[in-house]
Amino acid sequence: MFSREARVRIFLALLILVLVLTNSQSLQVSYQSRGVLSELFESRSRETALRIVSDIGEGRDEAVSVLSARLENLAKHRELISICVLDWSGRLVAGGACGPPESDEVEALTRVGFDELRESGWMMSEVAPAYDVDRARAFAYLVLPSIPQQSAVRGILRIEVPAPRLAEANRRFRTTLIYQVFALSLVLLAIVLFLNSLLAPQRRLVAEARSVLSELRESGIDETDESEFLLTTFQEVVARLKEKERELSGLHQLEKARADETEALASDIIRSMTTGLVSLDPSGTVVLVNPAAERIFGLEAAKVLKLPFAEVFPGSPALAARADEALQHGAYHLRGQALYEKEGGETLHLGVSVIPLLASDGGPRGAICLFADLTEIVELRERLLLKENLARLGEMVAGIAHEFRNGLGTIMGNAKLLKQQGGVESEELADALLEESHALARVVTEFLQFARPESLQLEAVDLGALVRDLLDELKQRAERDDVHLSLEADGVISLPADEPMLRKAIWNLVVNAIEAVADSESKKGWVRVELACNGNFATIRVIDDGPGVEDSEREKIFTPFRTGKVNGTGLGLSVVQKIIVSHNGTVELEKTDGGASFAIRLPVTGDTPEYSEDWL
Repeated sequence: MFSREARVRIFLALLILVLVLTNSQSLQVSYQSRGVLSELFESRSRETALRIVSDIGEGRDEAVSVLSARLENLAKHRELISICVLDWSGRLVAGGACGPPESDEVEALTRVGFDELRESGWMMSEVAPAYDVDRARAFAYLVLPSIPQQSAVRGILRIEVPAPRLAEANRRFRTTLIYQVFALSLVLLAIVLFLNSLLAPQRRLVAEARSVLSELRESGIDETDESEFLLTTFQEVVARLKEKERELSGLHQLEKARADETEALASDIIRSMTTGLVSLDPSGTVVLVNPAAERIFGLEAAKVLKLPFAEVFPGSPALAARADEALQHGAYHLRGQALYEKEGGETLHLGVSVIPLLASDGGPRGAICLFADLTEIVELRERLLLKENLARLGEMVAGIAHEFRNGLGTIMGNAKLLKQQGGVESEELADALLEESHALARVVTEFLQFARPESLQLEAVDLGALVRDLLDELKQRAERDDVHLSLEADGVISLPADEPMLRKAIWNLVVNAIEAVADSESKKGWVRVELACNGNFATIRVIDDGPGVEDSEREKIFTPFRTGKVNGTGLGLSVVQKIIVSHNGTVELEKTDGGASFAIRLPVTGDTPEYSEDWL
């Protein structure tokens, strides 16, 4: 069985043979066409010569000059170059538009013409020049019965016929021959080059197959048949590739399972984090928001994804600036704090870390923002600090009150002795001293109550019932001052508290509100207590339509001994703050368009929030 290379060589050899035969056949057809055209030319020339002989037969005895003129006219009429009459020696006897025969023509006629003329009475010369269309001509010779004026002597009629068609046919035949030889040469060269280019890859493939699979030589495979050898090699390589593919597929499945497990673990970690996490791409667009961040900022992740960071978190320009620095310059911001104002006006204290994500080339790939809501822990820290300050202040006030009480005891004892001595002036003086002493004693008592450490007795308190009883007790006082009291409660609210102390705190706020409304210019006023529960905190608001609090006094409203009343001690709101702080709550003066609004926030469960010390 032939190899693939041998089969290709045989096919190309047959193709070359077919091309050569086709070319030869084409040349043969062209040559035969040229021969037919030559025969037709010679036949027409002979007919023309016979007609000329017929035309001059009647004037055979004419003079030579007359005959030459007639031959010249016949040449023009027959579209011939010339017509001549020659003797057997080649001399010109008579002719129209022709000169004496050229030496080579006479020589040719002498050598071959006489014999041919004697045998057939006719001879035709070759076309010359053979390839010049404008100058090509041929000579036709016809034996005459006799020469004019010499009836007994035989002569030769020579006509010079133009042969442009034969010259054109000769030139085309030559051109075709040259073109076909040149084309055949190019085809042979192209076939050789194609054969080499066709077989070169196979040769290299066979060489590579032998080098890579050299062990097949020992398996009994016949390497002389290159096609069979390549097929076997290919099958072996495919089998090995399939085996490697199965191994790679197993490894891919294993890696995919590991990647899926890692991705699921990362997703679970992000979802379970108590710290808020927001991921940004290099352009600052939000691409990930975990549930903790949704709870902190009150967002829905599906609605904020693909939005700019500054648009999603507009409540803190400082926070947006840190994110931009991380994205633009790769700056790290670790364990920082920032204030964030939510849409409802609530201010959050946030622990913030902004970490840039860097690609392998060091370029920015995005950023991760970590948030912890420190609002409660900051408030707790502030409450603890306030407790410490109030405790220190209480110790100081207790010392001062003790000294005042000792002095007041002496003054009141002397005033009583002075009153017992009699006399109008003495009694009036003693009464004045006693009245002022009792007033100072009440102040000292309030000082001591403020300074006394509070020991809470916590129990479940129905906040609505407590406030209703308190308002009922103050109803007559409010009516006397023409003030309307009202309560708005959001359902039943129960919380752990020391009821007497909590009652005292609310009592002080309501009494202050009644007094503020009573001292205002309006004839009728109102005081409203609102109770609400939001999550883990209960809110108690005491609102009035009095003159309100000036902005300069708002920050110092809870400072001890600071009062705007003529007979006030400045401890009412301080006592309220101390009681609420001892309950782990807050009290603040809210901003309103008119009047005043004090808000108390108390934990409903009594739990204290826990945070990592890293954020403190």
